[in-house]
Amino acid sequence: MSIILKNISKRFGTYAALHDVSLEARDGEFLALLGPSGSGKTTLLRIIAGLEFPDEGRVFFGDEDVTDLKAAARRVGFVFQQYALFKHMTVAENVAFGLNVRKRRDRPPTAEIKRRVEELLDLVQLGGRGDRYPAQLSGGQRQRIALARALAVEPRLLLLDEPFGALDAKVRKELRRWLRTLHDSMGVTSVFVTHDQDEALELADRVVVMDYGRIEQVARPRTIYDRPENAFVYDFVGDSNRLPVEVVAERGSFAGRPLAVVLDGASDGPANLWFRPHEVRLTENPDGALEGRVTLILPRAGTLRVEAEVDGIDRPVELDLPLDAPVKIGDVIRFVPTEPRMFPKAD
Repeated sequence: MSIILKNISKRFGTYAALHDVSLEARDGEFLALLGPSGSGKTTLLRIIAGLEFPDEGRVFFGDEDVTDLKAAARRVGFVFQQYALFKHMTVAENVAFGLNVRKRRDRPPTAEIKRRVEELLDLVQLGGRGDRYPAQLSGGQRQRIALARALAVEPRLLLLDEPFGALDAKVRKELRRWLRTLHDSMGVTSVFVTHDQDEALELADRVVVMDYGRIEQVARPRTIYDRPENAFVYDFVGDSNRLPVEVVAERGSFAGRPLAVVLDGASDGPANLWFRPHEVRLTENPDGALEGRVTLILPRAGTLRVEAEVDGIDRPVELDLPLDAPVKIGDVIRFVPTEPRMFPKAD
């Protein structure tokens, strides 16, 4: 089932959380809402769930207008960051909760609920643990139980709000791969909120990048990284360096010195030139190169992350160099961006 949002706006007092947001999550898609704190991603998710209501705009599930429906009537599964499991209930009772609290006429028979719970525990790889209590499980296992509980009511849509935020890095990585596999096997349309770019790029079919209550870009993960539409997306998704330049005839100059880069299609005037840490080459030739003093060297997986102070830039430039690169703290190095991107300076 698709989710269609049309011109959604939401305010909390004087604070505008969402500004005229329109978006579609396609049937069976795994969509990520990515952005910094305060970007509006959780508010948007709660509006889809029926936990908040828009001041303006409409929400559709397929062809059905659900804008005014309460959460219970929307039949969505919602997974929170903090699990929200009932400590006094066993694992099985937690999973069955959404079924047991239904009105009698809508409640499945006891035997059917038991069968459904066992099936879901197997699905989330926790079969045989139904008689345990949440306190007896690890954080990753508790989050799987929370997901099983959300799936027990056979939701039309699955919504996840920072589902792995409370877990350590290793468990997060394991769970997000497992969740992607689970999604593919079930095919239910899913929307999840995250501020973790790696999580969004690894899990999602498409990524929605948000900032200050607006959508900055919607695209497949590779497109978001390789072809960002503006400076915010470039800076937020992936490591980046920013260089203030002056453009004349598609050539950039920094601090009065021309750079050995061509900025195709760039308009004359002040701009920001951006480049990734791995998109540089060292050079001995000072013509057209940037010059910086090495202040930090950090070995990483297969590379050296080098930070260098460049006069005229307000933050260190980050470079990814080969492990055998001949650099040490205090060295002055010259480098040239190999894949620069140019965006106009913000007003």
